[in-house]
Amino acid sequence: MSRSRHVPAEANGPSRRVLRRTRLRLAALSALALLLQLPFAVFMAAHDGADATAGSVRVAVALLSPAIFLLCVRWPGPRAAIIAGLTLLDIVSWAALASSNIPGAWTHDPSNRPWPEPGPGGMWAQGLTGPEMTPFYAAFLFALVAAMVRGRQIWAIAAAAGVWVGALLLAPFFGIDWSVGRVASATMGLLITLGLGAFVRRRRESRRIEAEEAQARHLEVITAERLRIARDLHDVLGHSLSQINVQAGVGEYLIDRDPDQARRALAAIKELSRTGLNEVRSVLHTMRSDAADATGGDATEAAGTGTDTASADAGEPLAPVPGLDDLPALVTAMGDHPAIHLDDQRERQADGTREHPGNAADAAAYRIVQEALTNVVCHAHATHASVRISRENSSLCIEIGDDGNGTDTATFEEGDGTGTGLIGMQERTKLLHGTFTITSARGEGTHISVRLPWMDGHGRLNSEAQA
Repeated sequence: MSRSRHVPAEANGPSRRVLRRTRLRLAALSALALLLQLPFAVFMAAHDGADATAGSVRVAVALLSPAIFLLCVRWPGPRAAIIAGLTLLDIVSWAALASSNIPGAWTHDPSNRPWPEPGPGGMWAQGLTGPEMTPFYAAFLFALVAAMVRGRQIWAIAAAAGVWVGALLLAPFFGIDWSVGRVASATMGLLITLGLGAFVRRRRESRRIEAEEAQARHLEVITAERLRIARDLHDVLGHSLSQINVQAGVGEYLIDRDPDQARRALAAIKELSRTGLNEVRSVLHTMRSDAADATGGDATEAAGTGTDTASADAGEPLAPVPGLDDLPALVTAMGDHPAIHLDDQRERQADGTREHPGNAADAAAYRIVQEALTNVVCHAHATHASVRISRENSSLCIEIGDDGNGTDTATFEEGDGTGTGLIGMQERTKLLHGTFTITSARGEGTHISVRLPWMDGHGRLNSEAQA
């Protein structure tokens, strides 16, 4: 017993609408072709002097070709070929039978005058029933355009060429003498039709490519935003939770031996959780602001959201996005195990504050140092670590080292990190077009070197960098 899977109507809504529009369009084109062909074919077939057989063929082709155009939707190539065959049959049969029944229609009359006289049996009657008089083959032209649009160019070109060549090759066997004007007009009409089909196909193809590129860009934006969210949450939660884990272990170990030290560990846990919560709120608030503004994010936001955030929607205060000036507090919160030495060599300004890089570099540098020190505290088993911040011309230089265990891997370059933290540091560096290098050896510790472009406080390259 077969089971049919139920598909929601909403899922097939767009495809059904497209199919409905396609069917309506085909029905309209078929009706238009019938309207353009049938009345003229009936008029010519019923006119005095027209051959009955040729008239019957003409009316039959005028009826059949629109029907075939409507019914053979799935086979645009063969459809064009079939309608081309009917069109050729109509052209040749009408020209052959008409020329045999009206010998003077397209030749000189017995008085050697170049044109027959008006009146019954004269120029007007012969002009309507002459061998070169044909209706407008709308179905054939529509079929050629449709075949070209749907990628059946060979079928379309072969069908058009078949009608053109067939009419010329069959003409001598039936005593047909096509005029130069008739051949030229037919040639131009076929070329224009094929050109129109090719133009429509190229336009559709370019639209499809543009839609695919827009979709690819949309997916890239989504992927980049997901990476940014993962990177920010890892930096904030990873650091806070790692420190909480360390302090909880200290408190558990000392709760009976040294209650005061255990109490300080609990206080540190409380402070770390408060700081981490505020930073998470700051990240989430910034993401909501980005979504509301629909700006898509820039390098500053991607590298670390280098602008101060306002209060949250709920009215709770949020901590500003941390930067290099917050490194002393970060080092203090790390505790004394290992001992961390911070060497900030940035020049001091007249007001006593240190010179600032751009917002993006400032925020990214803080996050990189934060992640590196978290790794030192949690994994390196080091006794000493150092952080050196300096400026070299248009670059912000960060050097982080420790005397911990290190790893067996001698040297890492950008993109070779396997840990989530290393990947996040490398991604932040890459977003700002900086360089990231990490060297490590078993028993010799780890050294990280980062260079970021120095920018002014407004996020623009300063004069030195621009020079």
